[in-house]
Amino acid sequence: MTSAYSINIDENVAMDIEQLSSDGFLPLTSFLDYENLDSVLKTMRLKNGEIWPIPILFPKPAKEVHRGDELTLKFKNQIFAKLTITDSFSYDLLKISKFFFGTTNTDHPGVSKLKNSSTEFITGKLKKLKKLSSILNVESYSPTDSKKIIKKRNWKKIVGFHTRNPPHRAHEFLHKCSLENSDGLFIHPVIGSKKSGDFSSSAIMHSYKKYITHYLPKSNVILNPLLTYSRYAGPKEAVFTALIRKNYGCTHFIVGRDHTGVKNFYGKYDSQKIFKKLPDISLEILTYDEPYYCKKCSQITTSKTCPHGSKYYVEISGTIIRNSILNKSKLSEIYMRPEVIKYLKMKKNVFVK
Repeated sequence: MTSAYSINIDENVAMDIEQLSSDGFLPLTSFLDYENLDSVLKTMRLKNGEIWPIPILFPKPAKEVHRGDELTLKFKNQIFAKLTITDSFSYDLLKISKFFFGTTNTDHPGVSKLKNSSTEFITGKLKKLKKLSSILNVESYSPTDSKKIIKKRNWKKIVGFHTRNPPHRAHEFLHKCSLENSDGLFIHPVIGSKKSGDFSSSAIMHSYKKYITHYLPKSNVILNPLLTYSRYAGPKEAVFTALIRKNYGCTHFIVGRDHTGVKNFYGKYDSQKIFKKLPDISLEILTYDEPYYCKKCSQITTSKTCPHGSKYYVEISGTIIRNSILNKSKLSEIYMRPEVIKYLKMKKNVFVK
């Protein structure tokens, strides 16, 4: 005998459902079952062999539920989706942490969050009933929307850029290098939940609007907030973010230094190296050495094009930028464009508490 229940879900689960239901997480269209979770953690592939690097899981609710039950999923007091349960299972959280994050150290924000999660999960057939963007009151293009815009602009070579920070001069270097050899740049900031101390979604989106207005050709840029959240999973999240951009219509994807990393848990270029294991990803990965300001060249450059020694290098340091914003101190334009830094210094609640 099947039953119907109504449960409340948090924003992270709602964002996963949004992407699963709109083809943002292809080849996934629902939450992982046991066999696929086990395969993903051990091989970065689903059991059918398709690339998928991260666990997308639905924690089993506190209520007693069974296969065949239909769950009505509410978010912010609104009916958002339905899930008809096809399977329930348990999995060791330490194994998930070890395979996914590469560590069980609770200093890692992903591990710390996961350790308090349920060890039991469910999956099933999803049916989304409302757009998440309308509930959150944000304008965000779906994969279908994005592809329509790209087609209308007649772009053939589209470079995707993932970020969880406001734009600084090293980002600008990557953007402009990529635009030189492409039709368009698809800037896709993550606006879901982040760890304490990260830049707020509002600060990121508004600073990008300032930056694009003053420093990029608008006709060659799409700015679209991505309805998902940061996992801080380093290399495996780099693959995840690449697959998402392919689903949104990108043909190329930028992977820079320490992409989606946190603290010192991953090597500086590990997120670039992982793609060598995935030749069938069907998206061209654009890798760059770390950009820096060279006092001799008087510009942002990299070791590939700058012959001068490290004594001339100035690192585009996120810590220096952050401290300048916190202390309202002067920041050189070698780090960030003045329009962006002015906005961030004037705005309240720039950082996640």
